[in-house]
Amino acid sequence: MDLLAAFGVFLACIVGCMAKGLSLGWALAAGFVCFFAVGVRRGTPAPALMKMAAEGMVTSMKVLRILLLLGLLTALWRAGGTVAFFVWAGVQMITPGTFVLVAFLLSAVFSLAFGSCFGVVGTAGVILMTIARSGGASLAVTAGAIMSGIYFGERLSPASSSAALTAAVAGADQHAFQMRMWRSTPVPLAVTLVLYGVLSALYPIQGVDAQIVSALEEGFSLTWPTILPAAALLLLPWMKVSAIASIAVSCVLSAGCALAVQHVPAGELLQICVLGYRPALPALTELMSGGGLISMASVVVIVILSCAYSGMFNGTGLLAPVTGRMGRLAERFGLFAAHTAASFGCGALFCNQTVAIVMNGQLLGEEYRRRGLTALDLAENIGNSVINLSGLVPWAIAATIPLTTMEVGPEILPLAFYLYLLPLWCWLRAPAEPKKRLENA
Repeated sequence: MDLLAAFGVFLACIVGCMAKGLSLGWALAAGFVCFFAVGVRRGTPAPALMKMAAEGMVTSMKVLRILLLLGLLTALWRAGGTVAFFVWAGVQMITPGTFVLVAFLLSAVFSLAFGSCFGVVGTAGVILMTIARSGGASLAVTAGAIMSGIYFGERLSPASSSAALTAAVAGADQHAFQMRMWRSTPVPLAVTLVLYGVLSALYPIQGVDAQIVSALEEGFSLTWPTILPAAALLLLPWMKVSAIASIAVSCVLSAGCALAVQHVPAGELLQICVLGYRPALPALTELMSGGGLISMASVVVIVILSCAYSGMFNGTGLLAPVTGRMGRLAERFGLFAAHTAASFGCGALFCNQTVAIVMNGQLLGEEYRRRGLTALDLAENIGNSVINLSGLVPWAIAATIPLTTMEVGPEILPLAFYLYLLPLWCWLRAPAEPKKRLENA
């Protein structure tokens, strides 16, 4: 009963935070206190619980470095003109019969570079929805294409905090994990491209507002050096450069572009790194503002507390009954089906992708060890399930923030094809793979 009561208080805090528009970090902090009290009540000394939580927090260290660098990256890409260049170039590609397809592709390219669905929807997503509204395009179809695109890089980008956390939770190498993610990508991506190609023809845009292009050309110097930060971030991981080093190189190149190409004063650039970028041109304020270390504050707190939960749950065995049920579910329906159930369950209960990733590792990690499967197998199934599926839970922040930013409702989620085609494809190809690996173990 005490554990159920703790979960009840925790879920009430989540609902309260969402209703009041507060960071879920407050709910996680309250939940930590509740679960800590349950652990003490069941006989685990407080110092031991703190040690367990601290051991869990160690998992978050590599992720936190990427998050802080990502905060710098999102501000510097704006200040250096990289974001503006890709939006400007993407808008030039739009024709009446290709708008929806371009909306998906541009969002996907940004996602592959940024690795953050929130960062992409706040820049390219806002601009594309503005173009759709002014040009008479279908808002639902456009929003579905953008929603698909912003999640494309969540598994694949070296700058993705979700990918880094998945690898850390599973205990796998991030580069090896992301290389494996590419294996399951081509088929659902191809189907998604075909579907949006068809919808582009069925729902053409009537025209493109030239004011957006003019504002970008007036506010930035859109020359070729501005693409170097993106090129470095996309190419260096293929040369086996670590994610952290790749992001750092991209940050340095972006800072160089801001100073030398956009002529941002050095003192102002330092302020941008901390507080985020604010363009001087009023027409671009809503479209291009954001980023900076401060933008990562809430996410950092959520990641630290989520990993602290993991350490405490693992040390005390509080989740042992649930873990046993997940093991039986995996026995009956397969590991990927169990991950899918855990993804929707954790996403619905905790309303947070980060917590869902950690809980997937917590609930099913022992099942992989029992079967003789590797940490990379665990990371693969988490990456192919929870990262995308969190975006399909209408009240989880993985869905609500992009939907609110685009000013659309959850009814557009069925049009976000990539979010569920990827897990569906992975489920269809999953049955033979774990068995084959088990036999070879």
